[in-house]
Amino acid sequence: MRTYGVERERFITNAQGEIVSAVGTLLPLVHQIASNRGLANIRFTYELFAGQIEDRTPPAENLQSVETALLENDEVLLAAADRLGLAFNHSEFVTPEKVVSSEVNPFDERHQQIWREISLDRRIPASTVTGVHVHISASENEAVKVLNRCRSDVIDRLIAIGDHSNLQRVNAYRTMAGVDGVPPLFACLSELMEYINAKGGEKNVWDFVRYKPSTQTVEFRMFGATQNVDEILGYVKACQQVFGI
Repeated sequence: MRTYGVERERFITNAQGEIVSAVGTLLPLVHQIASNRGLANIRFTYELFAGQIEDRTPPAENLQSVETALLENDEVLLAAADRLGLAFNHSEFVTPEKVVSSEVNPFDERHQQIWREISLDRRIPASTVTGVHVHISASENEAVKVLNRCRSDVIDRLIAIGDHSNLQRVNAYRTMAGVDGVPPLFACLSELMEYINAKGGEKNVWDFVRYKPSTQTVEFRMFGATQNVDEILGYVKACQQVFGI
């Protein structure tokens, strides 16, 4: 059974439209409201930068279910933000001047370690970009084939579909991650797994397309953030084409 999922990032703002490191206050309330509505807390989480929040859709068999989940998530996030006098900025790239303070989220020790280790030149882009990630379930051998299809021309085409900043977001991401984003070619599954393990695990693979053994999905990470749900569904359709679906 093929499944689809989406992760969305968005900036948290105050009443003045400034980006504030408020996920430590916002996320617990989001979880409370989600639970009251019968939605799993796992659908809402943090990002590296405390001025962002992420929502996720559960694995879905079709795009209609993805759309329904995205709209449910929006309702929860807006309800929580309104109660705290906060709002959201759905830009994929902002200038550093819009960020009140660049702080790491208070929930994750791994993220805090990363924050301590990266330079200011990498903290700034980590605090100024947001994106949409698409997950499509794949067998291990299928994942190898899909990653091998994702050469520069394919990745550039997908970037163009989700670009709203004249490549500012993509370039900032490449600076932050220290990669060009194109995965290597893999002769077989064992080579792919060796690559993931050499990076220290799937979370440390920063390519624009990566395989996640934990979810058995191929993740496409090159799309810019957007509030437009129809546009996000278009991202999923573009990824389906890479799969040959």
